[in-house]
Order: sequence, then structure tokens, then C-alpha cells
Amino acid sequence: SVQTALLALKDFESVLEAQSMAKQNLNEILSGIEFWDRDAQLLTESQLGCKPPFSNTSPFYLLIETHGSDSTHDREKLMTFIDKVMESSLVEDGLICESETQAQDIWKIREGIGLALVSKGAVYKYDVSLPHQQMYRLVEESNQRLAAHGAPAIALGFGHLGDGNLHLNISTPKYDEKIQEILEPFVYEWTAGQGGSISAEHGI
Repeated sequence: SVQTALLALKDFESVLEAQSMAKQNLNEILSGIEFWDRDAQLLTESQLGCKPPFSNTSPFYLLIETHGSDSTHDREKLMTFIDKVMESSLVEDGLICESETQAQDIWKIREGIGLALVSKGAVYKYDVSLPHQQMYRLVEESNQRLAAHGAPAIALGFGHLGDGNLHLNISTPKYDEKIQEILEPFVYEWTAGQGGSISAEHGI
């Protein structure tokens, strides 16, 4: 059986703590943990109409998927985890999908981010592997650099939390050498300085 849950969280530290709790509580049935930030969510909402079934927009979202052979056992295990994490101060909202259709709608948000970026304008993409504690700092520091240079661009982050993979995407109306100069070699040097690795896909 496949079960899907979505959590809304207040900061990236809470995302990491929720991930740790998911590993502890779901262990052998945990098959996927994906995250995205508020800017990725708002972009997907405005461009594609994909929106989480929550009343407010949160700083971060965490999608959790489990695979197991016993649907009753798997769902009970996921419900126990959701109860625990909801009782903590980490989570602003959360749900377990009640149907395959609802699960597909949640996945459409995560999988639609790339399409939303392209439909918005130009995109600079970097696939980065970093230690968990440093993952979102790269997005924050990229945004600080862009703002300091007055660039009409925003950095957003999403990715596979389980393997420390961050998709750093910079959305801007059009491709501009000045923006690329703000980002490079900064992104490469910052990532290397944190012991991470990077593969870049320019202008895709």
C-alpha cells in the first residue's frame, strides 16, 4: 500500500526535526520525503493553480510517502507519526491523504514546481548535494546576494530531503549575464565550502 501525508512547517529547522521523527517512527515503510519552500508553493499556485488543502500558506512543506505490504498497519503507523508531530510545535498544519486522487493532487504541487518556473520566465537551475543543516542556507544566501545587487530575481528551494539533494532554482523575467555573475562562481564555491557537490543546468 502507498500512503501520503503533507505537513506545513514554520522553518527549515522544523523540517529537519520532522524528517528525523519520520525516520524514527516510519523506518522500514518510509519511501520518500520531499520538501519545498513558500516561494516555490506560491509560484506553483499562481502559475498552475496547485494549492495545498490548508487555510494558510506556510514557510515550508514536507511531503511524506510510505510503501508497505499491509495497508491497515501502514496507515496506523503513519497516523501515529502524524499525531506525534502535530502535538509538537514543529507543524502548523498537516493531513493524511484520504484517496489516491488527493495524493495525486499533493504530488502535482511538488512535481509542478519546475513547470511553474519555466512558465514564469527564465530559470537558473543548480542541483546541489549538501549536509542537511546547510541545505536551505544556500537559498537564503543566494537571495541575500540577489537583493544586494538589486537583481530582479528570487531564489527558491525544493528537493529530496532523504538524500540531501537541493534544487536551487533562480526565477527571473529573462536571462541576464549580470544575474549569472551574481550566482557564479558563488554557488559553486559556497557548496564546496560546505563539503557539498553540485551539477549545474544553465537556462533550462
